[in-house]
Amino acid sequence: MTRIHRFADLEPLSRAAARALLEDMQSRLAVQDRYTLALAGGGTPQRLYELLATEAEGPLPWEQLHLFWGDERYVPPTDPRSNHRLVQRTLLSDAPCPAAHVHPIPTDRTPPAAAAAAYEHTLRRFFADRGATFDTVLLGLGADAHTASLFPETPALGQSDDWVRVVEAPPRHEVSPRITCALPVLNGARRALVLVAGAHKREALRAVLDDQDPSCPGTHIAPRTRADWYVDHAARPTA
Repeated sequence: MTRIHRFADLEPLSRAAARALLEDMQSRLAVQDRYTLALAGGGTPQRLYELLATEAEGPLPWEQLHLFWGDERYVPPTDPRSNHRLVQRTLLSDAPCPAAHVHPIPTDRTPPAAAAAAYEHTLRRFFADRGATFDTVLLGLGADAHTASLFPETPALGQSDDWVRVVEAPPRHEVSPRITCALPVLNGARRALVLVAGAHKREALRAVLDDQDPSCPGTHIAPRTRADWYVDHAARPTA
């Protein structure tokens, strides 16, 4: 099931996403003892992380929350382009999150394939099946319709047996080597929250939601129960 939620701009979009995420955590933790959340990089989720950090929409169940990443640039965790650094700076710097509950993609392994294998081992410790993974995966959409680090040029999107893949981003992206959860692992999430803001995402969003263009990785996002697309007016001016 896919649902599209439209907002005037990034601020109400982020607040609504924070509320939805917290409500889902509360609901699931009434029947299970942990909640697994895969985080996204890029600029769009930054405001969401800031709201969660300040608990503006309610307290987070830190003791029961386990954090993962959907993808990472193969750069040191201190690099400004690192997704781990983004989350550390905006969400975790003052949060009472147990260190053992934070599971970043390691970028200190050489070559990148070793880092991917290490992260696959981490995921397999938590999930018995790549078809049943996170409670929620946060995703974005690039202007070229990529999601996580799966690009239109990425071969065999859903046909690999790997849980985690090494991907070379196209030359239009600043950092080429990437490590990403494979599409079946992303779709193994119970639900997805896809955040899309900005006029520069408009054509990509149309290609995914309206045209269902199979060359766009975003078109293939299909978690186990539902995908909620939180989009602003600049990205989707009409319903």
